[in-house]
Amino acid sequence: MKKRRSLKEKSMKMNGCRFLMITVAFLLVSAGSPLWAQPDKIVLEGKTRPAVTLPHNRHVEAGLSCKDCHHIYENGKNILDEGKLEEGNKDARCFTCHSPKSRLNLEQAFHKQCIGCHGKYQKEKKKTGPPYCGGCHLRK
Repeated sequence: MKKRRSLKEKSMKMNGCRFLMITVAFLLVSAGSPLWAQPDKIVLEGKTRPAVTLPHNRHVEAGLSCKDCHHIYENGKNILDEGKLEEGNKDARCFTCHSPKSRLNLEQAFHKQCIGCHGKYQKEKKKTGPPYCGGCHLRK
């Protein structure tokens, strides 16, 4: 005589399968994500002050999307293809558009982007990075 499974046992088995499917789906999606191709820390060299170490992983963990920092504007809209944000892609580098001869050079672009965002979060009383020069440009 076959033993019947209880409703509770069937439910537990279904929940286990559901958990496994969600875990596998998450791993497949995240493995192909350009976010995982980025280093945890990115060093931004300056001209007059010490280099800045940008904790890329902290910005991602804080829930910022790629387009919150990375951009290609056309007619006032960010048309960036996030799939092109792979490490080593020269077309995705900031200095490709923000060259020394551009309207907004690289240093100005970083200052506007970083200080602007940190200041906004500070005004909103949210956790943020340092809003002053010495907080990012650390002397050794």
